[in-house]
Amino acid sequence: MKTVIVIGGGYAGLSFIRKFSRYNTDARVYLIDQNPYQYLQPEVYKFIANEYLISDIIIDLPTVAEGLGKSVYFFKDKITDVDFDKNKVYGERFDLEYDFLVIATGSRTFFPPIEGLREFAAGVKTLDRSLDFKQKFEKKIFQKIKEEDQCYITRENQFNIVVGGAGLAGVEIAAEMAAYSRKFFEKIGFLCNGLNITIIEAADRILPGMDSFVYETATKRLKDLGVNIITGKKIVKVDSENVYLEDGDFIKQDFFIWTGGIVASSLLPKLGIKLNKKNQAVVDRFFRPEGLKNVFVIGDSAEVKDLRTGIILPPMAQIAIQTGEITAEHIKNIIENRPLIEKSPYMKGMVSALGGRYGVGMIGNKIKFKGYPAYIFKEAVFKQYKIPLKIISKRGYRHLIHQT
Repeated sequence: MKTVIVIGGGYAGLSFIRKFSRYNTDARVYLIDQNPYQYLQPEVYKFIANEYLISDIIIDLPTVAEGLGKSVYFFKDKITDVDFDKNKVYGERFDLEYDFLVIATGSRTFFPPIEGLREFAAGVKTLDRSLDFKQKFEKKIFQKIKEEDQCYITRENQFNIVVGGAGLAGVEIAAEMAAYSRKFFEKIGFLCNGLNITIIEAADRILPGMDSFVYETATKRLKDLGVNIITGKKIVKVDSENVYLEDGDFIKQDFFIWTGGIVASSLLPKLGIKLNKKNQAVVDRFFRPEGLKNVFVIGDSAEVKDLRTGIILPPMAQIAIQTGEITAEHIKNIIENRPLIEKSPYMKGMVSALGGRYGVGMIGNKIKFKGYPAYIFKEAVFKQYKIPLKIISKRGYRHLIHQT
């Protein structure tokens, strides 16, 4: 029996094991992750807005593994190294040998060398950081409410949220925070919301590189929500009170969120494989690093290209899911002594939340939509991923309960 080890239980890793578990191959799969859950970052805004519980924004990995069948096992461990010559992974708790290795360790927030950035920035890239974000944000707002005894709020006394980076993540956070804060103050009947949200982008516009329809829709939506937009200026320093710009100007901040890009996980630089500037593995047309025929790197961990155009694809959930499913087919074919068949991931479209029940989306380059229909479309697309995993998890939970 062959042993397939999957490092990472995110979109790519889970999509791989779901697809591979359907094949009738003589193989067992070991899924390894340092956390016993997948964190569903697209759902975190509803958690911050108190519409969801923590259980709504995570997928339990042990019960998913159990629900997929007897040949899938979950191990909670942090992998620290891989010996490609010995076909062995090394963790903090144990070591395992493999016939095939799938590295799907995802990405983390990129912090450039800006003074004070790591110390004073919040974010939602991990569950721990989103919990901290939610608690700090609500504490700051309640403190503001306690301090105000009159409805005369000057600009200097506003509660200031600053978002660094206006890619999709930054724009979504700015819009969601603006919509949530407005709803929050209306609900409690506090007239003096005194909230000021600013988003800063070094490029000459928000959403650089995105379609003009998406850019124009997002810009209008942010302005309608009262978000201040600053473009063409770099952040050079952050401290406990201000965000400083390259032209000498500064923005007062009570809460600073950094969304200025990603890099691949810290494991990859330790492995001696070829990486790009984002620490993503440079892979062949089958997602294999150079010289390694039984190792596959997928999702945000890899520099993934559209094989038809040669264009590097963005690190998005839809791309990670496709690489996981395609890699499952590759390993199945190798085990069955069949030739590998090239399959290319591609951008099916995009949809982005823009605060409340509003969004913007595209299917291909032809169908474009915004507002409530885009919000509904985003919900439907995400539920296609989430609901089957929740069903598998519940099935695994019942199996484990019956065994005790």
